[in-house]
Amino acid sequence: MRFKAVAVAAVLAAGVAGVAQAADVNEQGAKDLFNNLTYFLPDDIVKSGGISVKPVSPHYEITYDLQTLFSKLDVSDLTITGLKPLMMLATPQDSGLWNIEGNNALDITANSKPSSGPAMEFRYALASSTFKGVFDPALHYLRSMDLQGKGITFATKTTDENNSVQKNDATVDSIGYTLSSADSGEPGRLDMKMNGSMQSFYDKISSEDVALGEVKIAAIDFNVGATKLPLKAVNSLLHFVSEHKDEKTLSDADSKALKALLLEAMPIVGSFEESIATKDIAVTTPFGDGGLQKLGYFVKLAGPANAMSADFGLNAEKLTLATGLVPDDFMAFVPDAADFQLQVPNLNFSALMEVLQQSDFKDPESNAAVDTKLQQAMFPDGTMTINFPKISAVSSLYDVEATGSMRGWLTEKDRVSMKMTVLARDLDKTIAAVQEAAKTKADLSQLSFGLMMAKGFAKTDADGRSRWDIDLSDTGSVTVNGQVMK
Repeated sequence: MRFKAVAVAAVLAAGVAGVAQAADVNEQGAKDLFNNLTYFLPDDIVKSGGISVKPVSPHYEITYDLQTLFSKLDVSDLTITGLKPLMMLATPQDSGLWNIEGNNALDITANSKPSSGPAMEFRYALASSTFKGVFDPALHYLRSMDLQGKGITFATKTTDENNSVQKNDATVDSIGYTLSSADSGEPGRLDMKMNGSMQSFYDKISSEDVALGEVKIAAIDFNVGATKLPLKAVNSLLHFVSEHKDEKTLSDADSKALKALLLEAMPIVGSFEESIATKDIAVTTPFGDGGLQKLGYFVKLAGPANAMSADFGLNAEKLTLATGLVPDDFMAFVPDAADFQLQVPNLNFSALMEVLQQSDFKDPESNAAVDTKLQQAMFPDGTMTINFPKISAVSSLYDVEATGSMRGWLTEKDRVSMKMTVLARDLDKTIAAVQEAAKTKADLSQLSFGLMMAKGFAKTDADGRSRWDIDLSDTGSVTVNGQVMK
């Protein structure tokens, strides 16, 4: 059942997986296109009539009968209504590429009433969607894509054995994304870029007729980029999986073929970068309201295959919290802006290829220690380093920034070393604010005392900031600004 679900989803996502190279539109071309659209699908789905292709010059008209396709998934205790056919057009070009386009709407409701457990109702609706793109049949990949959707509704309703009802109702005004790609310079590999946005997200959570919370987001923007994606090799792997999906064990020849295909797909990417920016978040709860003006995230993977660096980051600006969630004495300590970045350097992804070469896919026992082999190959000295390019928090009462690195021993969980530099601006102002708050919150007295001790060990930089260079050795000794603390 899982293979069927994945296969159906893959075909729906790709839209077309055509092979016809000529621009002529005819019955034979429709048969060829159908055979390729259904290549990865089980025979019962192929013969079900859930997918059909017919020539309507100058296009091929492709129809996905969702009702028929989902009925083949054999999902018990689930009733789905509103499954209307989706249609798209594929126009072959003299270049061998395909222009694809479609204009569809959805309004699907699913009801689940199991013999035990709560009953659930799910609804997904899309008022309208349009897409246009260019498909490369040689790579089974969309070289470009422009998709726009409006009027999105997502709702769930859960009814327990006591007839208590909980609901989740979400809407999105519009979504859109664009995809573009170019040859990377290596056969069968592409560089890809994708960006998009979602406008006006609203989500309401309720129980019976009582609102439990609301979330509003003005916009979410995202950007994704990757280089040297091995699309041709991945396509070959999919072919192999489809051809051998019913085999419990592989022959010697097939095992060698699978290993060759996996090695051809390595490295899986030359570089990868993703960023997400969320604007104007507002949260309403019975305990108080809160919000963020900006929330951002990024991940980046770059460098040679034998020494890649993985970078991660999270940042936020203008956090607001109701006094019901944070006491008045603590409100000034809530950061106006925060930034957290970390990096894992020198990741040897070439080691994955080395481990694959040594693996025997026919002998599960010999592969039981693959994780250990991979760990040893990627981290030959048995340690992992994590760098912290920037950790910062700023409010009206403090301005703190830290940078440094930490090293851990993979086979000795308690063995860690760390070097960190901490910088603080206006430390006296921070200490005074903590001391004032400690008059009504005795728990802050220890923090006040700790800050005063830290001030005694601090150095002063040229820009006036207090500085602490902290060195924690793997033996447990601690040094601050050259003074041994432990």
